[in-house]
Amino acid sequence: MTATDALQVIGFFLTLVSLLGSFFYIHLSDWLREVIALDTKWRINKTRDNRRPLRFQCCYEVEKVADWTTLVTSVVVIAFVIFIFVLGANLWLTQPEKSAEWTYVGLAGVGFMFIYVTMTVYLLGRGYRKARQLRTEILDHEDCK
Repeated sequence: MTATDALQVIGFFLTLVSLLGSFFYIHLSDWLREVIALDTKWRINKTRDNRRPLRFQCCYEVEKVADWTTLVTSVVVIAFVIFIFVLGANLWLTQPEKSAEWTYVGLAGVGFMFIYVTMTVYLLGRGYRKARQLRTEILDHEDCK
């Protein structure tokens, strides 16, 4: 395999990751917005007497945001991205002749993985921490029993 062929394959890998990553981040950030919106809705309505129907809505909405589906999806996507990164890194490292472009490809790959993993862990951690807290608080409320 020539250096040009290897660079084209790595470009294909990056295209796969970017397509999947884009759709995943849209989903992940929408989920986090739902968690934050539910928290706000609960805080506004939890103590007002005339807001019982809205509190009752929170009782079933919290199950949606605290579900494990987002976590499983995230783990699968992260595993795929890491798999593709390892394939690309292996291809990058095994090329005997590397031009100046190869340095940029390597730096971009490492930078992408750092940002991707950091943001994913942050968004999931923040979202699930808030969702668990909300779930406990909401389901312990008298309107949800």
